[in-house]
Amino acid sequence: MQNDIEARMQIAKEIAVKAGALAVDMRRNQDSSFSQEKSHQDFVTIADLAVESLIRKQIWAYFPQDSILGEEEGTTGVGDAMWVVDPIDGTTNYMRGLADWAVSIAFCVGDKIECAVIYVLDIDKLVWARAGEGALANDQKISVSDHAAAKNALVLLGRSTRCKPEPYLRLLDNAFKIGLEYRRNGSAAYSLLLVALGHADAFYEGHLNSWDAMAGILIVTEAGGTVDYPDYNEFIEHGGAVLASNSSLHDKVQFIVQASTEV
Repeated sequence: MQNDIEARMQIAKEIAVKAGALAVDMRRNQDSSFSQEKSHQDFVTIADLAVESLIRKQIWAYFPQDSILGEEEGTTGVGDAMWVVDPIDGTTNYMRGLADWAVSIAFCVGDKIECAVIYVLDIDKLVWARAGEGALANDQKISVSDHAAAKNALVLLGRSTRCKPEPYLRLLDNAFKIGLEYRRNGSAAYSLLLVALGHADAFYEGHLNSWDAMAGILIVTEAGGTVDYPDYNEFIEHGGAVLASNSSLHDKVQFIVQASTEV
């Protein structure tokens, strides 16, 4: 099985690079039909669809027995071996030419995330992890930050339209009260990547789908961080809240999250 996971790890990296290149090429050559609004401030581009299609075809060319869960096409195939894919996480950023978007690919067996890749072409970062073997960016080992004091920490706070705005506003207020600085960049995969790289110290969002965060969860964990997220099957089916940190700050961020969401 280890050889099978290693094979998937290598293929996932290759696919992520191809997917990122296709996304950038399509953005460069877009026309008036490039994007559509799914709901308020929620967009899909023809690149989202094309990139997911590419990823699916590439995976099945090598591993036709595996199932795939993707943002745009849902679940295809059956079995415990499942790929969880977000072709472009941070579509609004991507379509506006911002760098805060990523290709996110995870491979799971049963209820365990075995390997993961996040690729951010605009900043030339290919980051991956295998369960129990650490995380790397462009072939260099990475680790989370060592900040333990809130006054020195930067937390990334995502906002989901599935959640009411009041808890988010309370969260901002509570973060300021304990001295945390914060940012919101509009991509969970990119945010989790920043925590794993040590550029940010924590990330929280009140609701994410599994494809938004599955790869990032493993990468942060393998970089030495701590991640709270729902039970695997619950997360696959319904999504949920995700809190990731450098471990040293976990209790502090967890406390302000709970204080902000409890009524």
